[in-house]
Amino acid sequence: MLFHTLEKFKRSMLLLIILLMFTGLTMFAVPVAYIPIMGQLLGFALLVFSILRIMEFIDSNKAMIHFINLIIGLVAGLAGILLFSIDGLFLVLLNWLVGTLPILLGGYGLYHALTYARRSGRKGWWILIILDCLLLLFGTFLFVNPWKDDPRKLLYVIGGTLFYSAAVYAVSLFWIWPFRQDDGSNVE
Repeated sequence: MLFHTLEKFKRSMLLLIILLMFTGLTMFAVPVAYIPIMGQLLGFALLVFSILRIMEFIDSNKAMIHFINLIIGLVAGLAGILLFSIDGLFLVLLNWLVGTLPILLGGYGLYHALTYARRSGRKGWWILIILDCLLLLFGTFLFVNPWKDDPRKLLYVIGGTLFYSAAVYAVSLFWIWPFRQDDGSNVE
């Protein structure tokens, strides 16, 4: 059971690393003129998601989970309408989301470093504490970002924060992934 959970955790970490790297590099490469289009595309996707959730609710047998899905769909529809109607909301929401994400990931990484990596007996587990504290610092920096008014610099800061988050989680995989012995067995 423990090893199955650990394998699932490693796969989700790899997926998170790839997603964060791709999103961070996208923020470096996207032109500033495309930011409103990205906001409208996200708003459209949220509206489609909302309509699908409402149609799914109409067709369901009205269990509690269907009501929860309906509420999620209605909130997504409201967010989609707001993204269509308010200019610049996408960049503000992106700043808040990317500022919150490293704080949450850094907090979880600190918990992981203190509970699992420290007990694993591997050398250098304290590096995870330093990297996760820096991740918390990057997240709080986005909330007091002095370049909030310049969209290009804001995208650079957001992209750098996402890329650093991916790098921290890639380094933390060294303390999660088991080492191979010469006889072929794993050291956990």
